[in-house]
Amino acid sequence: MLNLDAKYILNTKINTGLDMKDVLSVIENKYLTDGNTHYVCTTNPEFIMLAQQDKEFLDIINNSDLSLPDGAGVLQAIDYLDDVSHYEKNVLYPIRCLLKGFKIGLGSFKNDQYVRRKIRGVELVDNLCQLSSEKRYSVFLLGGRLKDKRGRLIESTDKDIAELAAQKLTEKYPGINIIGASSKFHRSAQDDEITLRYIKDCMSKHNTSHLDFLFVAYEQGHQEKWIVRNAHKINAKVSIGVGSTLDYMAGTMKYSPNIYNRLNLEWLYKLITQPWRLKRIINAFPLFPFRVFIDSLQ
Repeated sequence: MLNLDAKYILNTKINTGLDMKDVLSVIENKYLTDGNTHYVCTTNPEFIMLAQQDKEFLDIINNSDLSLPDGAGVLQAIDYLDDVSHYEKNVLYPIRCLLKGFKIGLGSFKNDQYVRRKIRGVELVDNLCQLSSEKRYSVFLLGGRLKDKRGRLIESTDKDIAELAAQKLTEKYPGINIIGASSKFHRSAQDDEITLRYIKDCMSKHNTSHLDFLFVAYEQGHQEKWIVRNAHKINAKVSIGVGSTLDYMAGTMKYSPNIYNRLNLEWLYKLITQPWRLKRIINAFPLFPFRVFIDSLQ
């Protein structure tokens, strides 16, 4: 029996104690077979910080079937909160908490436990695509938009990120069962009807009444809200908001080199290659650990 117990960081649910094999087992053997629709959040520090300002998003994460720790920062926060919960709250408590935070943070550079324990969204999606190629599970890719060097959406382009990602995935996994892919729709509720009509048309052409995997790339918060509004209308068994994953799979963004991954410094590589993400990266570090530290003193 897998442990799906949740822990909370700044009132945000995180399911811990699962490795990638466990997550894939739950998805394939439970979520795809129980007749219900499910959604999974790949929760990183940016998600948690955004959820502090957006109660709807917070509720979506906390009501998800799985909220997976996508990033070393989330796991470090969990370890920190577990450790300091045993401290006596006396005059030395803040100092001990601060020292513990520094110890955990600095220790991550030489400790690969966080590399092993985190569940990266891009790796989860890749594994599910491999499952599709092996067992013909149906896949739909929705969203993804090209951005310029300042992070602004490029409106006039003939490149469809979802279609490009589908092509690359088909080359990598020849048996993958992608029944549709499109980046041409907007994430707003006003576009829901036309988006759903397109998805249903793709399903009809492939003679299927459900989707096994729905991957939505509409940026954090927006993609999860789209899923909650619409996934049940197309009988999507497992839906995941995938952020920039389609960009990586399409080849329009580069994966961070292994050295950055081993040192848990993916955020630094993103800052170097995508400077327009500065505000989001600052939210993840240093604001996120500082917020966790302050909250632990309450």
